[in-house]
Amino acid sequence: MKYFYSPQRNMLYPSITRSRYEDAGTWPADAREVSKVIYDEFGVNPPPEGMVRSPDTAGMPQWVAIGEQAAYARRAQAVNWIDATADRARASDRSVGRYLDAEYQLVAQALADYRAHPDAEVPESIQSYATAEGLTVEDAAQQIAEAAARVQERLQDVRRIRLAGKAAIRDASDDADFMETARPFVDQLEALATTADA
Repeated sequence: MKYFYSPQRNMLYPSITRSRYEDAGTWPADAREVSKVIYDEFGVNPPPEGMVRSPDTAGMPQWVAIGEQAAYARRAQAVNWIDATADRARASDRSVGRYLDAEYQLVAQALADYRAHPDAEVPESIQSYATAEGLTVEDAAQQIAEAAARVQERLQDVRRIRLAGKAAIRDASDDADFMETARPFVDQLEALATTADA
């Protein structure tokens, strides 16, 4: 396993998640490989008391005292953490890649057309799913509709949590620990990602 650090986002990533970020178009362009020791110290272990992760002048992670970072930089770091976790939560629902996403979109459109014109010929994408699963056309359409609704619900949940987290960071006072402000929102987004992976 390889590990990467993005100084711009101030986030660490295991290589196992890279394809999901790339499929979502959100892999950071400035990601650089780092050792497992660095990944563990700055990405797994909690920060020392009163410290936050911040890129150094060479673009590597370091611990700095909370007061040493300007409020705008600390806010940006917390917002980036929320955004990166939201990216993971969105990507967790699509483990096969962008071409499967495109296929899902085609099937969803076929379903909408079929529901709008039930007397018309059954679209091939619905008929093939019904045949493959041994379902009636209506049962296949219902399963497709339920899957599409779950995807939409997940995206709405991610958006709601992400925007609420950003608002909480924006509204916090300049001397706040923005990473702690972000943590409950990140935890909610991580829970969504874990649920989708299960």
